[in-house]
Amino acid sequence: MRNYAITILLLVALVSCNKKKFFDGPNAYNDGFESYAAIDSLIDGKDTHWSYFQQTFAGNALSIDTSQTHSGQKSVRCYAEKSTAADGASKCSFTKQNMAFWQNEIMVVEAWYYIKDTAKADWLFLMDLEEQTAIGAGPGMRLALVDGYIRVEHKYNNPDIIQPAGREVTFPRNQWVHLKFETKLHKKEKGYVRVWQDDVLIISQDNWNTLPHDLLYFQQGTKGMYSSVEFGITANSRDNTLVLFVDDVKIYKRD
Repeated sequence: MRNYAITILLLVALVSCNKKKFFDGPNAYNDGFESYAAIDSLIDGKDTHWSYFQQTFAGNALSIDTSQTHSGQKSVRCYAEKSTAADGASKCSFTKQNMAFWQNEIMVVEAWYYIKDTAKADWLFLMDLEEQTAIGAGPGMRLALVDGYIRVEHKYNNPDIIQPAGREVTFPRNQWVHLKFETKLHKKEKGYVRVWQDDVLIISQDNWNTLPHDLLYFQQGTKGMYSSVEFGITANSRDNTLVLFVDDVKIYKRD
């Protein structure tokens, strides 16, 4: 019995090591969009820059923009029609895939956002952390705008993380806003989540499950990692058509 247990432990360790080797990828990327003449040049098919776009409605459009920039001369403009019950989520976003962030690592994602106008936009999603799979993407975490405040929403069985009652910080419109999302990754309640808005800590949650478990999730498996980060209008609300600009994004592992 003892030999059997040792064999199982060795197999688990071997599979874990092979998994990390097989799904290895970079753990840092940043882009200020200054080197692109047109939006199609963001994607070269080799993941040197970005991996793919999502423009789920015919009228949605991504473009390189020079009218609103946080720094330099260019940003990415996202135009998305409102989501509908009949047609589903309206997306206008760009994604970096084939990265590798594993359990016990601290993953940080930063970006500058400019949401044009003040039209209502409840359940506008701005940034998604995911694990890419053969079909679609695995469950992860994302930043949502609800009632004018940023919150963390999960695609797996965890409640949303909201700002402390009475101390909420409104997300400004018609100006550039910096979001920083930091999380220690863990499949058990040993991780944490931090979100800063313009250098103000607005969300801090300890003892939190920040990775999906190695179990089937809606018929998809999980490797227990994040390898994909999505920016822009990752899903629009059902309230209004929106224009959003993104600039100066950073993805990295913090020691």
